[in-house]
Amino acid sequence: MKKSLCIVTVAAASLMLASCESMGTLGRVNSNQANVATASYPATVVSVTNTTIDTSSTARNLGTIVGGALGAGAGQMLGGGSGRIVSAVGFGAAGALAGRYVTDAAGKTAGQTVTVQVDGSKQMYTVTQPVYEEVGYISVGMRGIFHLGGNNSRFVPY
Repeated sequence: MKKSLCIVTVAAASLMLASCESMGTLGRVNSNQANVATASYPATVVSVTNTTIDTSSTARNLGTIVGGALGAGAGQMLGGGSGRIVSAVGFGAAGALAGRYVTDAAGKTAGQTVTVQVDGSKQMYTVTQPVYEEVGYISVGMRGIFHLGGNNSRFVPY
């Protein structure tokens, strides 16, 4: 019985970690960003607002489901007789809440909403992007390259 609980725990933890989104590294893109053409413009930052980029609803739902299944499985193993059902339901609900909390907490990324003006024009673009490890926080007046291209739009300072 202990072996099966250990296997369920490891499987649930693996799924919860896999559900977390990876953001904040310039050298890594997700599948939505692959094969997206971009146009690049020299630009200057005209405004910045700090924000938080939240977990995707898919990751949040997966965390809730995995946590609920893990909790229900543990509750079913702990209960006895008709108490097994009550225990499974109670532990399942607690597991679902815990799974949702873990994926929410792990999936929050520091971000910034950055508005840039393309050098030599009146054209302006706004993008919300993570705070990249290689760059740090962006501030007004920074110059760099604005990459415009669907889900791959971002400002990278010089």
